[in-house]
Amino acid sequence: MPKRRLQTTLSDEAFRIIEKFRPNYGGINEIIEDALRLLNREDSSLSEDDILLIKLIHELDFTGCGRSQYMHLICGDVKRAVEESMMETAVEWFLKKPFPEIELEEFLETVKRGWRILNRVDYVEITKGDGWIQFFCEHTMRRKEVSEFLAMHILNIYEKYYKEGWKVVKSVSTNGFTLKFYRQ
Repeated sequence: MPKRRLQTTLSDEAFRIIEKFRPNYGGINEIIEDALRLLNREDSSLSEDDILLIKLIHELDFTGCGRSQYMHLICGDVKRAVEESMMETAVEWFLKKPFPEIELEEFLETVKRGWRILNRVDYVEITKGDGWIQFFCEHTMRRKEVSEFLAMHILNIYEKYYKEGWKVVKSVSTNGFTLKFYRQ
């Protein structure tokens, strides 16, 4: 699509915002175009409660958890909390396709994004090589049980959909875990 030239002036505050996002977008035009798409979206804008929820998650270090998962955790049933979590449904909803059509890498990338959004973990990295994918995750909760719990979510779905085509090696520590998947 052809582009049109725009010449304007901005306040210092607006320019600081542009400079803040420039490393993520590249040019000023990409930042402005993305901001305009957000302003022009069809769905309703965020309510005050939506903004408050986002601030609670980010500023107060809250993490997102589904109701049934929360209930099972309170009742001490960690296995059911993992098996009946909303992860599978959320991944299918996000990718707009059923799990049999979702590649392992797509699943891991979606988990990475979701966990970062929900403030579930502090750092996630996915690396790939010829015939392997590694999912590396860190958190600041400093408990091996937390690392095991988080890894179990991925391994539960791995068992359902990916174990026929991939082997996995797990490494768990007090502040994170690594899952390395090897194509069979």
